[in-house]
Amino acid sequence: MLLEHQGIEGLRVGRFDLGISAACILYRVGSTVIDTGPPNQWRVVRRFLRERRVARVLITHHHEDHAGNGARCLAELGARVYLPEAGLRPAMDGFPLRAYQRVLWGAPRRFEPEPVPRQTDAGDGVRLRAIPAPGHSPDMTCYLEPERGWLFAGDLYIASKPRFMRADETVDDQIASLRSVLALDFATVFCAHRGVVVEGRRAIEAKLDYLVSLRDQVRDLHDRGHSIARITRTLLGRETAMSLLTMYHFSKRNLVRACLG
Repeated sequence: MLLEHQGIEGLRVGRFDLGISAACILYRVGSTVIDTGPPNQWRVVRRFLRERRVARVLITHHHEDHAGNGARCLAELGARVYLPEAGLRPAMDGFPLRAYQRVLWGAPRRFEPEPVPRQTDAGDGVRLRAIPAPGHSPDMTCYLEPERGWLFAGDLYIASKPRFMRADETVDDQIASLRSVLALDFATVFCAHRGVVVEGRRAIEAKLDYLVSLRDQVRDLHDRGHSIARITRTLLGRETAMSLLTMYHFSKRNLVRACLG
């Protein structure tokens, strides 16, 4: 599925229709592509990229649905591929995957990316600034175009009120990253899962307010002796099939645990 907004093209790819988290959007701005999509969607991604002038790839973080075609972009397109420094080692050593990740997105090939520069000339007069935003992953990085008010947010946003979280995410770091990003000048968010969020600043503010409130509620209930299971049911409801399919690697209880630090 193709998207277009203010001259930016997006390609949404995914193997299953399981909601926004099961698909990933890569964006083209100038001669630069942001993220590469999951490896089991390479045929679609390759066709999209070969029809365009792609000189470089900026990856927001090392997860397989974002960096999964990095090796192929290097080998088949000859593009320079950049990854945030904290994600270089997983890309070079191999991506640790669970069964559900292999089914949803496939297994990426190892590759040797270059570290992301602080600023990139993306082509067509667009300059992108790398903005570290850890929490979803240690290497999560956004790319800001301040003149046009664009923020390519990777997985920083996704939803204003998330109800699930990976086991390796941290709420405190996400809150800090959301606050840091809100100090920047932007209007539109290009989310790697949600798509184009025109009122992007308001959406980021809403997520920040939600996470702070949820964290406070979780910690209050925990201080009163409530178990993680009880807090989860009270604030987020029962787990769903998504939690079961991922063996609780992506679940509501992980969000509660992350709120406790």
